[in-house]
Amino acid sequence: MIPKAFWNYFLTINLFNFPASALVAISGLQWFPISFCTFGLGMGLLAYHTFYKQQYYFYYNLGYTRTRLAVMVFICNLVIAIPLIILLSL
Repeated sequence: MIPKAFWNYFLTINLFNFPASALVAISGLQWFPISFCTFGLGMGLLAYHTFYKQQYYFYYNLGYTRTRLAVMVFICNLVIAIPLIILLSL
């Protein structure tokens, strides 16, 4: 089971990810899931680093590194995006 601390990080990253991906989706809805896993995720990580940098110490104390957090968010976003890609390709 994934701890609540990770879900807090996941939701905060996607708070920045979703609007960035929605902007990309203006060019075409099929680009949203791809952007959600790539460009939007990068923007979310950059925004988190800019606005919440001090909170990384909290995650370090729980045993999470920045890389591990980023990979876990990427995997969760991929699990969300794959069904969207399949649904939009129909």
